[in-house]
Amino acid sequence: MILCVTLNPCLDKTLSVPAWRPGESVRGHATGAVVGGKGNNVARALTRLGRRARPVTFLGGPTGQYCEALLRNDDGLDPVVIPTASETRTILTVRTEGSADQTAFFDPDPSISVEEATALIQSVERILAEGTVEALTLSGSSPADITHGLYSDLIASARARKVPVFLDTYGPALEAIWGFWPTVIQLNRREAGIFLRKNNPSEADLLGLLAKWTRHGALCGVITNGPEPVLVAHRSQRYRATPPKIDVVNPIGSGDCLLAGLVDTWLSNGGHDVESLIRHAIGCAVANALVWDAAAIDPAEATRWGEAVTIEALSAD
Repeated sequence: MILCVTLNPCLDKTLSVPAWRPGESVRGHATGAVVGGKGNNVARALTRLGRRARPVTFLGGPTGQYCEALLRNDDGLDPVVIPTASETRTILTVRTEGSADQTAFFDPDPSISVEEATALIQSVERILAEGTVEALTLSGSSPADITHGLYSDLIASARARKVPVFLDTYGPALEAIWGFWPTVIQLNRREAGIFLRKNNPSEADLLGLLAKWTRHGALCGVITNGPEPVLVAHRSQRYRATPPKIDVVNPIGSGDCLLAGLVDTWLSNGGHDVESLIRHAIGCAVANALVWDAAAIDPAEATRWGEAVTIEALSAD
């Protein structure tokens, strides 16, 4: 089983509308709802890849109850839910029909109490102690000051039990990582720039960050850049991997599917076959971008597109 932790989930609602201009009254043609949050997407993608995954997340209020029902009934998942006094946030994405345009409106982040944060740590540690967890994924932003250090604490707990950890976060949650580092760490170019405090980091800057992660003890580091080449550090080796060109349907969730592909391959071969690792991960990301629903990937499509990835070895450390 793979535990997929999300600290900042949401109800992700989609409204499809005809072409419009600000200030107009616009009638939608279709609506949809899914539980958002990066770790929930990772869990869905892993399930598509044939793995057993359990989301772990905060959920609060009527919106949170609805999210739990969606995870159980629509996604077929068995979430570990930590109830919160604060209502789970909603994100409304307005999709303009006949175009690739979409605009997302985010509710403010919820408040999380010390007791609620402690309950999440205790829940994960209790499941880790059972000895059935193959991997732990930690995904997305941290909603409150009290949660900024949770990923760091969970990395220490998992690594102490020799459970591989896959981290995809940014901002305060990434800044709080110290001591134990994850097995694999992933973020995008914009997030890496924030961490480096550079608006437009060069490839040399990013490769330097990858080298820093591996010196800390991460076995693999990945920096994505949308449809542009992906930079990968695998132990002492560095790679530039170029995805195939596609007509994107919806890129939301592609980074989460890339992380799911990393987990899937790592559990299959221990991360030793780096080419398979890169191809499968990027193939999953591409397969996601070709469908509208986040993480609704087809494993056969992921394999097909992974074969089209171009991998270039760079100079080693």
